[in-house]
Amino acid sequence: MTPPSPAMQPPALRYFAEVARSGSLRHAAEIFDIVPSAISRQVAQLELQLGAQLFERSTRGMALTEAGRVLLEHVDDGERRLAALRQRLDDLSELRRGSVRLAVVEATAHDFLPRVIDHFSRRHPGIEFRVSILGSAEVAERLLAHEVDVALAFNSPSRDDLMLRARMPQPLQLVCAPGHPLLRGGPPAMRQLDGVAAALPDRSFGIRRLIDQAAAAARIRLRIALEANSLQLIRTVVAGSDLVSFMPEMTFTREAAAGTLAAMPLQGTAFTRASIDVLTARGHDLSHAARRFVTVLAQAARRGPGSLAD
Repeated sequence: MTPPSPAMQPPALRYFAEVARSGSLRHAAEIFDIVPSAISRQVAQLELQLGAQLFERSTRGMALTEAGRVLLEHVDDGERRLAALRQRLDDLSELRRGSVRLAVVEATAHDFLPRVIDHFSRRHPGIEFRVSILGSAEVAERLLAHEVDVALAFNSPSRDDLMLRARMPQPLQLVCAPGHPLLRGGPPAMRQLDGVAAALPDRSFGIRRLIDQAAAAARIRLRIALEANSLQLIRTVVAGSDLVSFMPEMTFTREAAAGTLAAMPLQGTAFTRASIDVLTARGHDLSHAARRFVTVLAQAARRGPGSLAD
């Protein structure tokens, strides 16, 4: 196994933290490439110095005591402080190093976000990206917990603790296979879709909440033949069946260009007002890399990713 990168934490604390997280002396020894007895001695010495038992030892592994949990919180806090220090030092290197953490809804991960990251990375190849694809509610939670720097959310509500950096209109459209009977008329109203077989994202998606609201307002019931937490799966199923779905345009641009999916606008203000929003947490100090990426991301959201072309 690859040993951890050098850290400013004392070795005994790093050994302790690895045992605490894995519950295994042997696993920690493999991580640090030393014998388990050396890890055990360091932990025992740490317990002696602190005057507290840190682990309950059993044949099933090492379980933290209450004192151990307090110490692990201290170690984690120290690692966060060290990470913040490294990030500030990285800022001095003018984007030669650094990282940007994002939480995004899946709708943005198909085409839009990869194009923006590619544009940014060609100019700043030393910047690392860490992307979590989540439901809309969890995207906001990660942002407010300062676990990520930037978020891309669907139809985010106005909140004092969030800063809206840019808003990209993304009306929901009816998506189906080419040749579907629903394509023969003009744009349908929601009331015309009563009983239609649909493939829908689950309720962790902001898209699904908007669909449910529109169906309730029209007093109809969609027949849900497939529910999934993956838009990719839904697109694939819809392209090969008579099921329909509802998605913003950015989720199916490639399939529409290839002719494997067709789309039609939907009547109704709830659908036309849908948007993808670029968000940061109010009061959270962004690194230089994150600030620069937010600027580029907001530009792409306002003008389209084509505006970033050389």
